[in-house]
Amino acid sequence: MILKVKKSHFKLFIFSAFTLLAILTGVGSGIFLSYERDLPKISQLEDYRPNTMSIVYGINGEKIGEFAIEKRIPIAYSSIPDVLKYAIISAEDSRFFKHWGIDIWGILRAIKENIIAIRAKEGGSTITQQLARLLFLTPEKTLKRKIKEMLLSFQIEKNYTKEQIFTFYCNQIYLGHGVYGVEAASQFYFGKSAKELNLGEAALIASLHRSPQRYSPYINPNLSVSRRNWVLDRMKNEGYITKKEAVAEKKKPIILNPFPKQINDYSAYVLEEIRKYLEEKYDTRTIYEGGLKIYTGIDPIAQKLAEKYIKDGIRKIDKRQGWRKPQINLLENGVHDLENYKMSPWPRRFQEGEIYQGMTLLSEKDKALIRLGNLTGILDKKEIQWAGRDSIQRLIKKGDIVSVKIVTIDEKNNLAILSLEQEPIVEGAFIALDPRSGEIKAMVGGYSFHKSQFNRAVQALRQTGSAIKPLIYAAALQDGFTPASILIDEPITFFDRWTGKPWTPKNFKDSYKGLVTLRRGLEESRNVVTAKIVEKITPERTIEYIRKLGITSKLDPFMSLSLGSFEVSLLEMVSAFSSFINNGIRMKPYIIKRIEDMEGNILEENNVEAHEVMPAAYAYLITNLMEGVVKRGTATKALVLNRPIAGKTGTTNEFTDAWFIGSTPSLIAGVWVGFDEKKSLGENEVGARAALPIWIDFMKEYLENQPVENFTAPPNVVFIKIDRMTGLLATPYCSHVIEEAFIPGTEPTKFCSEQEHYKISDYFKTIQAIE
Repeated sequence: MILKVKKSHFKLFIFSAFTLLAILTGVGSGIFLSYERDLPKISQLEDYRPNTMSIVYGINGEKIGEFAIEKRIPIAYSSIPDVLKYAIISAEDSRFFKHWGIDIWGILRAIKENIIAIRAKEGGSTITQQLARLLFLTPEKTLKRKIKEMLLSFQIEKNYTKEQIFTFYCNQIYLGHGVYGVEAASQFYFGKSAKELNLGEAALIASLHRSPQRYSPYINPNLSVSRRNWVLDRMKNEGYITKKEAVAEKKKPIILNPFPKQINDYSAYVLEEIRKYLEEKYDTRTIYEGGLKIYTGIDPIAQKLAEKYIKDGIRKIDKRQGWRKPQINLLENGVHDLENYKMSPWPRRFQEGEIYQGMTLLSEKDKALIRLGNLTGILDKKEIQWAGRDSIQRLIKKGDIVSVKIVTIDEKNNLAILSLEQEPIVEGAFIALDPRSGEIKAMVGGYSFHKSQFNRAVQALRQTGSAIKPLIYAAALQDGFTPASILIDEPITFFDRWTGKPWTPKNFKDSYKGLVTLRRGLEESRNVVTAKIVEKITPERTIEYIRKLGITSKLDPFMSLSLGSFEVSLLEMVSAFSSFINNGIRMKPYIIKRIEDMEGNILEENNVEAHEVMPAAYAYLITNLMEGVVKRGTATKALVLNRPIAGKTGTTNEFTDAWFIGSTPSLIAGVWVGFDEKKSLGENEVGARAALPIWIDFMKEYLENQPVENFTAPPNVVFIKIDRMTGLLATPYCSHVIEEAFIPGTEPTKFCSEQEHYKISDYFKTIQAIE
């Protein structure tokens, strides 16, 4: 039956409808106008500057650290790859380039999807609405906020292009783990710039914004894959990729950057030195939100190797101190369910070769079971030999928290093979720099920045021991000595006119050699020889020479100066040694090369400071003498590198400090090892045993693919064959002929003879009799 309506009634209905629409429009307009008065000015976008982290770069532009409240790296529209644009638009707002801020069809589609799913499955907000909410509004879900959001969206669309809006959005969105914006997210998750993302990686980043915590590939990898695949399907449906491409990409695993450790020690001491410098010159907001770009001379390869080998070396030395029983036992602290107890330092994923804290579930004579999260670790008897016990039960007991290294992991069975470790109490420091420029290439201030922020490379003042000798020998050369000068190595007592007391230096193990050349004195680190040099020059003039090399720490003119009794920093020592390698020119060490603001304007640039501290010929002579220390002296272990090396070991009384400073023509590095409280490292823990192996391990890997370089003599140096034992011109009687460097006019004129060798032999016998 067809319902018939009178014409007058129909007219009345139409009139009423239009009247109601007019009333609703008026009311709506009134509401919109009332809200519009309270809206923030979108003109703020003209000066929009998101909180942007300041980034520290290494020598080749690699990022080595950051200072940030929010981890954000701004990106321009032109740098956003199409694959990422399509992924974001497909996931968030497929009609972005067609609507004017509000997408009615998108809202209707979302309502339909939510009704079908009987839950809030889809949102109807456009990218413009999301941007308005992110920049100007709170996330509260109210009608008032939604109206403001829509009004702001209209204004944004009216005043800015789609490209500008999309760029604002890509720089503002939160994508998990403290990361804001697509560029920072790309570097965080994949270790690459956004412009390098492939299809699957772009889809994953586009999938995160709705719920970064829930969809994080680190937290929920399976759910993350599903969400990525959903984005791929959306891209296929929108025509950005083919079905074949979507299917192929879905089959690929997500390959991520290793998740950053909660406590990241990488470059921590370097970054702390930079932070302290920045805080002296810039306000906090500029440092942490201003997007500074700090360019340094740090070589990331050298830095990583320095940190690795300092840690490895310190652990080896610490083990020689003996086993220290565990400090915590969970059973004794009221924890009885060891199988389910959670330890906060445990990561989500364990890695082979890394050291972790584990809890002891079982301890027997030949085996122990150590729990590491969901892994059961097996500690075998052979892995505790360094601790000097024949039974594991004598070392650890059930409930003990112990340090262990994972040797291998059987993920299928959740098993791991472990070796026993202990948290070191020995400390160390490392610095490497380019002697030609002063650029610091690597710096490590201790075993762990998390454990101690005190930077032992620059802040700790320690006695140098024999490491000071090249500085004193450099003074000797400038004061008239030559490498062939003869001194007598014998027991002797000096009267120190400053202290008014007698002072008797002793050689290592009270060994004396009689007549020795200056070269042998340095190569074999003869303490008496060095003391006699200081006596001849005088302590006051010796200090004058040392000061020229850049040592600024307090020095007293005592005879004990000759054995490095004063305290100095590792950085000072490495910088002083660099003068020898760089032809007598000391380049002031520095980390920061330049600082730029967010737009790339240079705020400051390092002005290289060069100081001529000695003539080039004398600098080469001392370098050549230090080469002898490696060839024939206390640092022969470094010969394994099979390249020219100049360096010097250092050991203090009671073995409290161990040093080695050594160099190639293009890189000088120094290592210090000791306890913070200045106690003995143990018998025979000399520089050659404690510090030099760390230096060798570093250099061996760092120099692996680099060409061999030679130290080059300046024109005013001549080479003469002499007898190393007597310092005289070589003859057939000589059994230890070497080619010695001299400044013309200072070379020996007398030839070696059998009689001269007898003289040395007689002196040596006399010294032995005295001993």
